[in-house]
Amino acid sequence: MPTIQGKIIRTFEPRSGQNDRGSWMAQDFLLESYDQPYPRRCLFSVWGADRLQQFNIKEGDDLAVDVDLDAREFNGRYYNSVRAWRVVRITPPQPQTDVAAGGQMGIGQPLPPSAPVAGAALAASAAVVAVPPPTDSLMAGDETEDCPF
Repeated sequence: MPTIQGKIIRTFEPRSGQNDRGSWMAQDFLLESYDQPYPRRCLFSVWGADRLQQFNIKEGDDLAVDVDLDAREFNGRYYNSVRAWRVVRITPPQPQTDVAAGGQMGIGQPLPPSAPVAGAALAASAAVVAVPPPTDSLMAGDETEDCPF
């Protein structure tokens, strides 16, 4: 199933209980993806005290999480569950600020010293076109115009 990469931005309190097969334990985590400029969030669960101890997930961890997706029906409505079955610690990707390398410049980021200024480049390559001033007949509201308004 899918792998989601991102940073853990919130951990929730563990839940536990008893059922027909014995005791169970689960905990939810909120992961924010590295997608820029609009990161996505995913709430996933880890089931089992052994997996919770093995994964040892903390807020601020950068992870690649393999999840299983499932939908369950209850009273005529369906609910999704996202359960992690493997967690790998990763190093976060470094944002690219070099325009030549294919990255995008963000708002408020300074331009690299070697980057040309777009306005100066356009002004240097654009031809100057002189526009004549409007004639008096157009300014006086000439009724011979065939404009619909």
